[in-house]
Amino acid sequence: MDQVRTRILAIVGLAVLLVLPGCSAKPTAEPSTPPPPPPTRTTVPTPTPTPTPPVPPPGPVDLSTLPKADPWAVLPAAPVDPDPSGTPSGEVAYPVDPAGIALYDAPGGEPFAVLPVEAYKGVTGYPVVAHRDDWLQVMIVARRGLPSVVGKEGVNSATGWVYGPQTTTSTLDTVIEANPAAGTVSVVTNGQVTASTQAGFGKAATPTPHERTFVMSIAANPEAQYSRLFVYLAAHSPTLDTFGGGPAPIAIHAYSTYSGQISNGCMRIPANKLDPFAAVPTGTPVVFVS
Repeated sequence: MDQVRTRILAIVGLAVLLVLPGCSAKPTAEPSTPPPPPPTRTTVPTPTPTPTPPVPPPGPVDLSTLPKADPWAVLPAAPVDPDPSGTPSGEVAYPVDPAGIALYDAPGGEPFAVLPVEAYKGVTGYPVVAHRDDWLQVMIVARRGLPSVVGKEGVNSATGWVYGPQTTTSTLDTVIEANPAAGTVSVVTNGQVTASTQAGFGKAATPTPHERTFVMSIAANPEAQYSRLFVYLAAHSPTLDTFGGGPAPIAIHAYSTYSGQISNGCMRIPANKLDPFAAVPTGTPVVFVS
């Protein structure tokens, strides 16, 4: 019996010796990898915009050396209207000096003509279509070229830049809207149609120009008794170099026939509808709508 007990104890002791080393051994640690460093953020500095220096006032100009920007003038240096199909804001400029003021091809640029107080038969207001610093871009009554030389597209939409302090300005609330497709012309004040009438427009060979323009003057024409007054516009015929021995500005006037494509470019309306159109101030924009 003692021999059996001794054998059992020996076996248990051996088992303990075999097990304990495994329990007491420390596990082998895997080598640790350090975390990657965070990405470096590079801040790109925002460039400071270089301020555009203001356009300086013009220097002295001898106006006697420049052509007058009237309906007879042809001025290829005149800048083109930047938005010939848009409606001007209603701001209108008037030269202060009775002798007129210089027109420039750009703010602070080269003078190319004189903007007169009276372009034709009365004081003229010139619609303002752009600003830059103290300079104003205005629509003018001259042509950029003759139709026989430059074609239909090169005649109208003449503008020029003037120095603002040499003008006075006002704001008009009226515009004349011409609609050749509908055969109508209307006076619109503060967005409301205050007068409208049937109108005849230019024939295919002598069309009414469709670029925006303005009222240059309102006056009688003794040689044309069919209308007691003519609302002369700054736009010119795009196909005729001359008309009746002079330039070919477009007008709104009375006539006995006033429907369809029947004129040399003018807008013909009934005589009893003329008064509201003859009552608008010079400088009133004239736009074409459809």
